[in-house]
Amino acid sequence: MSVKPAPAITVEPLADDETTWEKFLARAANATLFHDLRFLRYHPPGRFRFHHLIFRRNGEPVALLPGGLALTAEGAMFSSPLGASIGGLVVGADLRAELAVNLIEVLQDYASAQGWACVEITLPPQCYNFETSGLVEFALFCRGFHLMHRWLCHMLPLAGGTGFDRLFRERQISYARAARRKGMVGVEAGIEAVDDFLNVFRDTYERHGVAATHTPEEIRDLVERLPTRVRLHLAMLGGVPVAGLLVFRLSATVANTFYICSSTKHAGEHGAAFIIADLIDRLSRAGFRYLDLGPSASDQKFNKGVTFFKEGLGAFGQCRDRWRWEAH
Repeated sequence: MSVKPAPAITVEPLADDETTWEKFLARAANATLFHDLRFLRYHPPGRFRFHHLIFRRNGEPVALLPGGLALTAEGAMFSSPLGASIGGLVVGADLRAELAVNLIEVLQDYASAQGWACVEITLPPQCYNFETSGLVEFALFCRGFHLMHRWLCHMLPLAGGTGFDRLFRERQISYARAARRKGMVGVEAGIEAVDDFLNVFRDTYERHGVAATHTPEEIRDLVERLPTRVRLHLAMLGGVPVAGLLVFRLSATVANTFYICSSTKHAGEHGAAFIIADLIDRLSRAGFRYLDLGPSASDQKFNKGVTFFKEGLGAFGQCRDRWRWEAH
């Protein structure tokens, strides 16, 4: 008995009509805010050369790949993501290994036809979607991609209504409880609290002597542009912000603390531990399963202090990986 061949997969750049992209994202298994075109538009026109891709079978979308082009010494490089922390294929819950491998093969053929020198894809930690992450990773490996960079991200499990007192180690629990006894309160807010957040944001980055990923103007834009997905969390003591978090609600199950900021003047109040405890309780009640505390270390730099702090909160490590394929 002959086996009917599977329909061919085709790939095309995103056209002006974004309805197909939005509809697929809404039902995809592993979509995040970083795959959302509304998020990517916070970048000013001309900053990036976006080249988002849609994969189809029998005319129907089966995968999306946000990304774009950058010039390197070797030539044009396609990178997913571009202008975000994570990228990679957005796929349906019914993804199977053969389709995953076929999608990467079609991407490679398209890259070669376009004359691109290489393709780089950064995948999120596995807990963003256990059902599909291993298949996409296997497909990249199977088709000749190699692992070029790893970040160690610390994840807090929130399933089952877990409270901070079941996660934090004893010292961090005592810090959070002591702050509460002093009258510290947690606030979740939107654009109305952006000035208070920016006070501790600027204080933190002046103290560290490094530049933040976003400017204050970009933070304002993100909070205003995506009010239900980008939230501000503040630890307030006597009406003064002593710590703050910029939180991305990346999916229905995973939230991400993009910035963990604290006031230099109030360092002894342990506002960061308190506001993370407050955030854990809020997210847990809302049905989130994981809180991604962001990269703590990488293959290039191991930050002992940050790692110690996050592990003291009860977080475990998972890797955010960047894969690379070079056209020949």
